[in-house]
Amino acid sequence: MRKVVTLLVAITVTALSIATGQVAVAQGAAATLGAATPKTIPALRHWTAAGTGYAFGAGARVLAPPELADTARTFAEDLRALTGVPVDTGTGPARPGDIELGTGAVDGGDEGYRLTVAPVISLRANTNRGVLLGTRTVLQLLKQSWVVPGGVAEDWPLYRERAFMVDVGRQYFSLDWLRKHIRDMAYLKMNQLHLHFNDFTGFRLASQIHPEIVAARHYTKQEIRDLIAYAARHGVDVIPELDFPGHLDPVLAAHPELRLVDKNGVPHKSNLDLSNPAAWTLMRDLITEFLPLFPSRFWHIGADEYVTDYAAYPRLEAYARVHFGPNATGKDVYHHYFNWANEIVRAAGKIARAHNDGLHPGGATITVDRNIVIEHWSQSGPPPWFGPAYTGKQLIANGYTIQNAPFTPTHHTVGGWASPFNVPAPLMYDTWDPGITVDGARLTEAESRSNLGSKLKLWCDESNQTEAQLAVAIHDKLRVMAQHTWRSPGPALYLLFAPVINAVGDAPA
Repeated sequence: MRKVVTLLVAITVTALSIATGQVAVAQGAAATLGAATPKTIPALRHWTAAGTGYAFGAGARVLAPPELADTARTFAEDLRALTGVPVDTGTGPARPGDIELGTGAVDGGDEGYRLTVAPVISLRANTNRGVLLGTRTVLQLLKQSWVVPGGVAEDWPLYRERAFMVDVGRQYFSLDWLRKHIRDMAYLKMNQLHLHFNDFTGFRLASQIHPEIVAARHYTKQEIRDLIAYAARHGVDVIPELDFPGHLDPVLAAHPELRLVDKNGVPHKSNLDLSNPAAWTLMRDLITEFLPLFPSRFWHIGADEYVTDYAAYPRLEAYARVHFGPNATGKDVYHHYFNWANEIVRAAGKIARAHNDGLHPGGATITVDRNIVIEHWSQSGPPPWFGPAYTGKQLIANGYTIQNAPFTPTHHTVGGWASPFNVPAPLMYDTWDPGITVDGARLTEAESRSNLGSKLKLWCDESNQTEAQLAVAIHDKLRVMAQHTWRSPGPALYLLFAPVINAVGDAPA
């Protein structure tokens, strides 16, 4: 049965793509890169073969000015892990076999870089960030051969956000597993790790204010600080999510008095009662406790899968009419959560992000703040491809910036109803890119300017696979996401992309 459902999903996704004329017969101008172009993930945007190539060996050094010293050390450590050859850092005059890092004007903004492969490799970028990305290209080239043909690469991403989300709320993931995937993300030039810290089976951050809600397996604040520092060394931004006001089973198990009760007196095991002032106090306690822990400019406020039938919860409407006026509705309380959390986040100098599925046209007098980044994944069906939620196009037309990560193919779910809809990497590669939303619509070029990018999401609805199994399950899909969000002229079909995956391999350990 699962195979049949998966086949139906494949047909549905392909049909949606064909309907918009967007089957990925090409990754862009793939023909602009010749057969001699080095194999990398993501593919190089421009490559010109020229001159004498580079040979790595004993005595190779990484040379960099003082402002790039940290990047040079990280690169040297990675080179040693990759090759087994000790690599020193320094500033001296270059000799054949050395790799020079530096800043200078190149195309591509703060993530663009120019790589000149010659007897001395020269890497230049506008920023330290661009230099770091360029070093990942060098690692991938040396992974395949210590002798690299001569030429010049000019490279930069199309999308600013190239992300991976891990559901550590439902399934605890070891710090070693997270660090391994940070290295892998950096190797693939991905730049955001989104950690979903609470869900049905656990609240995974150690709280000093509310220790009663914390799962037995959790992360201490020092562990998180160390993980953030490790990610920063590799150019990866750790974005936290505390998912309110739904998905709060462990929190509400400790505070049953805060469960939302329906008109029949039945309490909801997951949803917080936003008509109770103590609920707002609890959320404020947790947001303000953890805001200083994360230096990211983003904070994810969750807001997914709360109430769908507000008539079933009359206490929300009663609260709304007291606080927001006689015409207010229960849905206004939910919209107020977005803006209330956004105010806290912005006061801390950060930008709020939220899931899209609860945002439907009509039924409320309060408008959700337009300076919240909306992560669009579902039309809020069921099924997720259809339903009443604002489309990605509608959100953009209404003034929102989005990140486009549709249920299929960017979600990989372990167990539960959604798992049969996991899209295999070949289908993901051949039928989708970040300009196609969950309903199959294609964003125009103008609309795409309001799309930050996309992310692969690992959801653990049922914790029935090991970390090793999950690493295998998402391995190739992570590489597809890296290619599609960089959006350079790569192989036209997955059949041609698969050999590149094998050639490039994994990040140095």
